[in-house]
Amino acid sequence: MPEAPRKSYYDVLGVSPDAGDKDIKDAYRRAARAAHPDLGGSAAGFHDVAIAYETLSDPQRRERYDAEIGRVRPAPAASGAAAARNGTPEARASARTRVEDDDAAKAPPNYLPPFSPSAPPAVPLILAGRQVHGSPRQPGMFGRLSSAVRSRVDGELRTSALLERALLPTYPAARLVNGLAFDDRERTSAGHVLLAGYRMAVIDSFTAPPGNFSWDGRSLRFQGRTVDLQLPRSVRAVQELFPDLNVAGWVVIHGAPDNPFAPVIDVPPGFDRSSPAVVQVVNAGTAVRTIRAFLSSGPAPNAVQLPVLARLLASAGS
Repeated sequence: MPEAPRKSYYDVLGVSPDAGDKDIKDAYRRAARAAHPDLGGSAAGFHDVAIAYETLSDPQRRERYDAEIGRVRPAPAASGAAAARNGTPEARASARTRVEDDDAAKAPPNYLPPFSPSAPPAVPLILAGRQVHGSPRQPGMFGRLSSAVRSRVDGELRTSALLERALLPTYPAARLVNGLAFDDRERTSAGHVLLAGYRMAVIDSFTAPPGNFSWDGRSLRFQGRTVDLQLPRSVRAVQELFPDLNVAGWVVIHGAPDNPFAPVIDVPPGFDRSSPAVVQVVNAGTAVRTIRAFLSSGPAPNAVQLPVLARLLASAGS
């Protein structure tokens, strides 16, 4: 049986290719509600809606996307990455990943929206210029007696140190906010949030004893036992709090301190690691690469969204 053609981003949102910015934004809100996993949708469908909106709401990305699907003919380009973009869609995507995304991630921060003496920024610039905010969550006296709580605390400390050492120095616009608790969402919290441009990575962490994990995109298991993950629920709630951003989640599992690629996380045969997913489960050796790729491939990846940062800092108590 022939495979059904993949929907265009316009079809995903239910708008015409000539839709204006307001029509796209309104359609995104309707589509996000319809695709929400808690309302009968699916995680993959919810993520597709976010990707479609992220692409069509940015003029440059929309123009490139229109060229890829044949709506317009790309203008001739002289050389380099621009020449690659005028070739096959695969060549254009490769050029963006290797050249444009990497360069954008290294670019100086661009604070948005623009501000002036008569319209001051939502966050004082001395604070907005810092890359790290807040501290990893700390347990109370009785929490320290729980091995599960100690595992989470140790994991969050190791993840925070990893991101500060291996990601932030090469991504000036990225902002790491630790220890968030959103008061307007019952029981919604996150060990860390990384913000860059119009994308947000929500991250939880824990340490684990020796042994392999298995992850099929829905269920995480360790030595035959199911591991309860709060993160998928948190990611969906954070996406609702920040509907104009593309929100995805990472669970970072730390094993032996001297081996970032422990523990091994097995996946079933045929599992597509590159497919869109609301949550990825990774070890420390994979975390920085995958999170950075997600953030840097979004629109305006060197932007610092000051109103969004202000809300995050309020939730972190900074």
